[in-house]
Order: sequence, then structure tokens, then C-alpha cells
Amino acid sequence: MADKKPTIAIISLTCCEGCQVAILDLGERFLQLAEHIKIGDFAFLEDKPEATTYDIVFVEGAPISKENIERLKDLRSRSKILVALGACAALGGIAEIKNYQDKNERMRYVYKNFENINNPNVKPLSYYVKVDLEIPGCPINKEEFLQIAKKLIAGVPVKIPQRPVCYECQIKQNKCLLQAGLPCLGPVILGGCGASCPTSAYPCDGCRGPLANMNPDKLSKQLMAQNYTQEEIDLITQRFGIEDKIYPESPAIIKKNE
Repeated sequence: MADKKPTIAIISLTCCEGCQVAILDLGERFLQLAEHIKIGDFAFLEDKPEATTYDIVFVEGAPISKENIERLKDLRSRSKILVALGACAALGGIAEIKNYQDKNERMRYVYKNFENINNPNVKPLSYYVKVDLEIPGCPINKEEFLQIAKKLIAGVPVKIPQRPVCYECQIKQNKCLLQAGLPCLGPVILGGCGASCPTSAYPCDGCRGPLANMNPDKLSKQLMAQNYTQEEIDLITQRFGIEDKIYPESPAIIKKNE
């Protein structure tokens, strides 16, 4: 990739497109980055795709429909590197909340007749295709995206440090919300967001997904000791579709995924 400008695409599936807004929020720095790449497809900037194959494709959103899944597989076949952009792509995100509900009951609430409506469980991109890298978050951290994009363009290997959100809280000398009795997931969630929610006195609810080798049982015991019920804990971990990643062996999760 160092010999020529790599062709980049930034694509949306089903999402709010907030991660792409975060990229544009880089302002002039995004324009400086764009000088080193060829933008093959980015709907916020281009009316039509200018390339058919890509060196790097960033895919935002969850594949929640048959059309989404087909498009994702097509993008994978035409890309050297595929990056899951944001919580919806990396985890399932907000849309995955429906996996933990009675889907027929929810469909009945919205539609008078829903027998012919395709309504699969929401899965992350990695369920359907090979994903080379995940940049989690809701939305993504624009600074993290910029640094990762620069490395990918230069052909430098990328590895997101496995540090919890708590690590960043300690650096900022934030008051510990968990110790203050709030249901903060910081100890088991991957850092990299700058602890933006706890810094604003809002407990982490897991939009970056679980940390490798985390200990969810210890956190659950601490929250329950603070009089939070398991149901309340489940509702928090379902918010960004991480309950099945944190408690994959839970009988309730196994039943919901049947």
C-alpha cells in the first residue's frame, strides 16, 4: 500500500450513521488524511461509488436484513481489509436488544400482519464474514479512528490495547462510580474511549464490548451486593448487545439464541 494511494470505502448497513459523523467531525484532519487515500465510496461525500474493489473498507451498522447480509458478503469479496466500524458492526449494537425479547410480540406491536416479514436475530459482522479489525464504540472515538486509519493506510499492524475503561478513569483521576454505588461496567469493558461517560458522571454501559479475559461474575456479585437485581444487570448488558458476549454460557442466553 505504501507505493500508491490505497482505495478506501466507508459503508453503512443499518445504523444511525453516527460513526461516520464522528469521522467527519475530525474536520481538517480528515481532509489531510484524504490526501493519502483514494475514496472509492463514502455516501456522505460521493453521490456514487468510484471504485469496484477496495484496499480497506470500513463498514458501519448491523446486518439486520437479507439485503444487508448480501451486501456485506459482496463487500468482503471485493475488499482486502474489512473493518467493523462501531458497536453495531462489532457487537450487534442497539439493534441487538430485540434478540433478548419475544420477537413475535414486538412484531405484533408494530405490524398488523407480519407473517412474511424477514426478522432474523441481529448479529455482528463477524458472524457472516471474516472481519480483520473491529473499532468499537457508540459512536466511535474519532481520535482512535484517525490513528488506526493512518496505520492501516501505511500497512502497519493494528492492535487495540486490552485495557479496561477503569484504566482511563484512573488516568483522569475520576471518582469511581462503581464504588459510589452506580452500575458501571468499566471493569469488564474495553477501554479506548477516554472514559467519556464516567468522566461525565455517567456509568459505562459497555458500548465498546467486553475486555478479553474479563471477570463478569466478580462485577455481578459487586452490583448485586449493592442491591441491583440480575434482571437490572441484564438490561444494562443488553443495551449494546453484549450480554451474550459477557455471559455466553448463561442458560437464559442459550435459550434466547435458540
